[in-house]
Amino acid sequence: MARVSGWFRWRFVALAALAVLGLVAVAAARTAGPNQTQLILRLSDLPPGYLNAALQEEQNDETYCARLTDPEDTPPKLARFVRRFHPRGCIGGYYSLYTVPGQEFAPPVVGTGVLVLDSGRATDAGWAVVPILLGRLLHDKVPRELPAPVKIGQATRLFHSKALNRKSDGTTSFLVWRSGNTIANVMVGADSFAEGDRIAAELASRQQAHIQHPTPYTGAERFDGDVPLDDPSLEVPVYWLGLNFRPGHGLPSNRFFDGYAPQPYAPTGESSIGLEEAPGSVLGLRYYNFHVDSWSAQTWPLYLEAPVSHVLTGWHCTETRTLALPSGGSATIYGGYRRNYKRCPDKAPTAFTARAEIGGMHLVVNAPWSPTDIFHTPYDSFAGMEAIVRGLQLRPKPVY
Repeated sequence: MARVSGWFRWRFVALAALAVLGLVAVAAARTAGPNQTQLILRLSDLPPGYLNAALQEEQNDETYCARLTDPEDTPPKLARFVRRFHPRGCIGGYYSLYTVPGQEFAPPVVGTGVLVLDSGRATDAGWAVVPILLGRLLHDKVPRELPAPVKIGQATRLFHSKALNRKSDGTTSFLVWRSGNTIANVMVGADSFAEGDRIAAELASRQQAHIQHPTPYTGAERFDGDVPLDDPSLEVPVYWLGLNFRPGHGLPSNRFFDGYAPQPYAPTGESSIGLEEAPGSVLGLRYYNFHVDSWSAQTWPLYLEAPVSHVLTGWHCTETRTLALPSGGSATIYGGYRRNYKRCPDKAPTAFTARAEIGGMHLVVNAPWSPTDIFHTPYDSFAGMEAIVRGLQLRPKPVY
């Protein structure tokens, strides 16, 4: 996985501070009025390999919008602006998970913000306090202003700072511009100011296109759950059930939630770090009602040697059914109970998992994490598990 060294720790500090980047000081309420989510830089405006940054707990994949507030430590000039005009704005944050071959730029962190004011007077006042707003992000240290390399909208300002990144050599460039009664901002973290300025100018032009021609920023456009599956460093084949799994026959539909590869990737037999629940796993896929973990042929023995692999599958009352799969592999479904009874209950199984072997990969559906962590889902039946394993298919390799 291609990453920019020295940025890992700083990246998350910066993302936590982004709650003021988009010209939003402290969350108060969701916006009413103009839909400013249509005016920010979008995930689709960035190269492959970017993920959304959650800027607020329980935000999910929603863009973060709020009214500016004035806590006690707000600088007086900024406080007067907030109290007089009651501005609202929206922000977004993105971070790079990887770069792809031939990719021209991939700054570790990108931020975007927009503030739509009600009048020219309010916009003039907002334009005047831009340095102070950015200073709130920078521990109240106003960033250094330089001549802007480009002109976007009616006026453009460029700011530089290292205050977000004191423990490394990275830089932060802010490009702020006004377009009518809109003030917009792009932040770029990069290895140098020159690189950050260049990228910020390019991204600001893309955001300005949304300001001039707004369109809905849809959930599909924001979705990033499958981004890790396109990582060039992911060397193992990906067997999944598509973005939307709809088996029918009374079983609920499932939206793909996300995929993640443990670090380090372990296609050659090295144990994954920090995964006691699924030792050796090289890939995890989460759907709304279930999850599927994958092992390579080399790492599968690591799982089989772990006590957790025998939970449910090796219990006294568990029944098994084996079937051939349309994809050319085979699968075994395990149906039992939520504890290892010595005397089997006189009722149908209530706990299920399944294992499949396809194309040299080993996959487990709802692998139990411990004797007390056995998943309960609407697919807890032989028919439900069979629908999942029969639906497994090879995901095509990404084309960059």
